[in-house]
Amino acid sequence: MHRAAAVALLLLVGLAGAAHAQQTTLEVITLNYRNAEEVMPILRPLLAPQGTITGLNNRLVVRTTPANLAELKQVLAAIDAAPRRLLISVRQDADLDRARRGGQISGQADIGDNATVRVPGRPTPPGATVRADGVRARVYSDESTASDRVSQQVQVIEGGRAFIRVGQSVPVRSQGVIDTPDGRRVVEATDFREADTGFYVVPRVAGDRVTLEISTAADTLQSGQRGAVGVQRVQTVVSGRLGEWIELGAVDQRSAQRDSEILGRDRDARRDQRRVLVKVDEIR
Repeated sequence: MHRAAAVALLLLVGLAGAAHAQQTTLEVITLNYRNAEEVMPILRPLLAPQGTITGLNNRLVVRTTPANLAELKQVLAAIDAAPRRLLISVRQDADLDRARRGGQISGQADIGDNATVRVPGRPTPPGATVRADGVRARVYSDESTASDRVSQQVQVIEGGRAFIRVGQSVPVRSQGVIDTPDGRRVVEATDFREADTGFYVVPRVAGDRVTLEISTAADTLQSGQRGAVGVQRVQTVVSGRLGEWIELGAVDQRSAQRDSEILGRDRDARRDQRRVLVKVDEIR
């Protein structure tokens, strides 16, 4: 009888301990900087088996064991912190170099009593000219450089989305012919070409490093070509340190054209260099 009583007592103690282990507490937690939808996916995997969590706006309703509740609060202290304010700078550079060099001989020369040789000239850039007995030799060299620098900045909170755009809308007129019951008619229409410069970005910061999901645009109107727009686009995901310029992409296009003819030669070389860079600074 004494042995049976001892076993029963042990069972009662075990059941009481299990019941105590299963006790839960309910608490409403007010978030300081995040909303419930942001933090609940992080906390749910950490809940005790019998725990539940719901939330709305900046409040969480948690039912779990006291020990588990303490663990959840410790995690919240780390993730419910003030988000960093970031200044994102994008620089889009374009350099166009052109060099044209050549030479030609033109003019008129008499050969003997009844023969004359004429060599016509052709339009060339200004250059040095040497004349001798009606014959003209011209050597020319023409170099030009054009640069375009576009810099844009926008402020955003880490994890947020930012978009900035400036541009032009250029009207382009066109004509067409349509058939009508009274015959063909010429109609005019006006279309618009968009030339935009800007970027869209989503930054994510971890320590002193930032990861950017970014797309940029730098369109230019083509001089001398009505309605023509030069398009430049970059879309990528990059990572780097705060405060450092990160190169998103670069283009280096080169072309050279040579023209040769009797008593003349022309060489036209062009180089188009483009770079897109981004930098993220923390605003303190």
